Amino acid sequence: MQYRLFFTFAILVLSLKGQAQNYCEKAKDAFFQKAIPVWIDSRNVKKTETDKRYVITTSGRHTARQAEQNLTVSFRARITVDSTSEISLKLAASSDYRAWINGQFLGHGPCVAGHGYYRVDEYDLQKVLKPGENILAVEVAGYNVYSYYLLNQPSFLQAEITQNGKVIVSTGTQGSDAHFEACMLDQRVKDVPRYSFQRPHTESYVLTPDYNEWMVNGKDKLFHPLALEKTAAKKLIQRRVKYPDYTIRKHTALLGDSIYKFECNSTGFIGAKVKVNTPCKIIFSWDEILNDRGDVNARRLNSESFLHYQLEPGEYNLESFEPYTLQYLKVKVESGDCTIRDPYIRQYVNSDVSHASFSCNDERLNLIFKAAVETYKQNALDIFMDCPQRERAGWLCDSYFTGRVAFNLSGNTLIETNFLENFLLPEKFEFLPEGMLPMCYPSDHPNANFIPNWAMWYVLELEEYFKRSGNHQMITASRQRVMALLNYFKAYENEDGLLENLEKWIFIEWSKANSFVQDVNYPSNMLYAKMLEVTAALYDLPELKQKAERIKDTIRKQAYDGTFFIDNAIRVNGKLEPQKNNRTETCQYYAFFFGTATPELYPGLLNILVKDFGPKRKETKAYDEIYPSNAFIGNYLRLEVLSRNGHVRQLLSESVDNFAYMAELTGTLWENIHTRASLNHGFASHIAHVFYRDLLGLKEVDVINKKIFITFNDTDIKSCKGIVPAGNDLLRLQWEKKGKKLIYKYSAPTDYEVFITNNTSFKLEKTN
Repeated sequence: MQYRLFFTFAILVLSLKGQAQNYCEKAKDAFFQKAIPVWIDSRNVKKTETDKRYVITTSGRHTARQAEQNLTVSFRARITVDSTSEISLKLAASSDYRAWINGQFLGHGPCVAGHGYYRVDEYDLQKVLKPGENILAVEVAGYNVYSYYLLNQPSFLQAEITQNGKVIVSTGTQGSDAHFEACMLDQRVKDVPRYSFQRPHTESYVLTPDYNEWMVNGKDKLFHPLALEKTAAKKLIQRRVKYPDYTIRKHTALLGDSIYKFECNSTGFIGAKVKVNTPCKIIFSWDEILNDRGDVNARRLNSESFLHYQLEPGEYNLESFEPYTLQYLKVKVESGDCTIRDPYIRQYVNSDVSHASFSCNDERLNLIFKAAVETYKQNALDIFMDCPQRERAGWLCDSYFTGRVAFNLSGNTLIETNFLENFLLPEKFEFLPEGMLPMCYPSDHPNANFIPNWAMWYVLELEEYFKRSGNHQMITASRQRVMALLNYFKAYENEDGLLENLEKWIFIEWSKANSFVQDVNYPSNMLYAKMLEVTAALYDLPELKQKAERIKDTIRKQAYDGTFFIDNAIRVNGKLEPQKNNRTETCQYYAFFFGTATPELYPGLLNILVKDFGPKRKETKAYDEIYPSNAFIGNYLRLEVLSRNGHVRQLLSESVDNFAYMAELTGTLWENIHTRASLNHGFASHIAHVFYRDLLGLKEVDVINKKIFITFNDTDIKSCKGIVPAGNDLLRLQWEKKGKKLIYKYSAPTDYEVFITNNTSFKLEKTN
């Protein structure tokens, strides 16, 4: 029987093998006409005046220089044009690039993709070029290290400028004046520490005043061209998502003589103007908050939040190559004499939120919403990130919640499509067992660690993504991954059908719940049952729905002690024994959120959770033996349970308790309820979705059936208004209470039908 099941699964995998690739093939374009991927020649051959061989063709192998760690190569192309009309730049690169036109910042990238694939960025140059000669400069940092930020893949640049459809310069052009040349300026120090194990190297520079002349006026004092070699051909796919917001954010206060405060926790490139009188060394350091001594703790997140500069006399416009997250910037002059002016952050954030808005008569809620938007912008550049400072890859589960916010604030699923597509690109995930998905991606996992629970959330997100997008193609292409995941989990089912002894990092949340995962963890099985239920609906597999119901019934019989659900059972002498003292608040929310518990089956438990739990339990000490939840995921699931059961008034009150202090301190929302971790976490923006849904009343926008559902809930709020994008249109809703009436008005896309539900005691009155 086992062999037959394995054979059947193998046939399924083979039959579906091409689906993910076909999905991406349809997104392909003829990105480059002439450009080929290049890197500096592994033999370090210098280019001479008579040497026209700009490209040394290799056999497609990855040479030592392509795999060299922390190697920055500076590319340059001179562009002479009579007119700047219809001219654009396309480029792909690894690991990171920064582009300039005549010394002016153009952009940073690339837009990330899964292993073996590279997204192509395109810039319209019509407004940034001038008639005559221009210089395009592209700095490419090849890090070639494992991280939770950029994939460990060989370095290259593939770039091309076209005008009116004709190539005027490209990488790989030989024997022509219109070509890219490259050199190693050695301005960025190679031998430096890692920023963190999740990110590559820190930045340290040794500069002279003519440090950027090679990109401004093309002077060759520093620029000594090297020969280039052709790298292996790259699989290229579309960028899809919109380009970042690079708006400059200036500091708002100077604390003492060395610490600059910004208006809120911000993400981007750190810059400043420096006038150096005598040779000096400068260190920039930063953090999201100040410590108890009113100073910056640059190692608070076990990272090296430092920028080092060694500068000769002259004037500099300094800007970091990599983006960082900070509210406080400390500038320390270690030696020498210099003047530092106008510190700033060039933001590197989502630009697709300008049409969304929300406000009500409670300024505390408005402040929280503003912080949620800031948090979202900084964590939704081209995927849904975990946090923008410590690591910049995206974690499953987190993305389930951020995806909801993206649809509210942007009115599309562009970023979520990229995020999910990235999981389809590789044929397999190196270091992980067959069928398992990486917990954090795109990233590398050489330690072979993974979170099996988070892989289940991938399936749950697919369901909600389909409702937001109507993208059948993505669901079909994802079937192979989902079926392989089910096959992986099947091996861990015990005689009761429950998952037992799951491997690696069994993660429930950052609380005591993570300590009760030995043998059979009931929250994990509640999630597993929901995953099976969703898979049944996505792929019309009713037998999986029946299996999910059996798992729920088993959990109810084993884990419910008459008042609460127990977190785990341990096998003793071959028999499972539920651990009666291992009970957490979060386990109860898992039960209700995933449908193992319902108000009909467990009204008493729901009543206890609503009345006696929440942020006030710290003071009341009610049910002190039940270990409390943390911010994620327990407190978020609690808000969802309150919402589903109509306790919106309480939900809003608890939202103030949970988030107002965060918004006040950093202007962003946090990973935990304390300040010992990230204070800018993508999933935390979910409260914006909650406010739109439960307070404003925009319960659902059904893009498939073209229906909008508005539900007015019972709250203490007197007035509220908001705008959310709906495709290329806008959905507007506002209301206010006057006497015994709730007066509302809305405007919606003409092709949508609107349905109104009134859960208040007020009489509805519609105005135009």
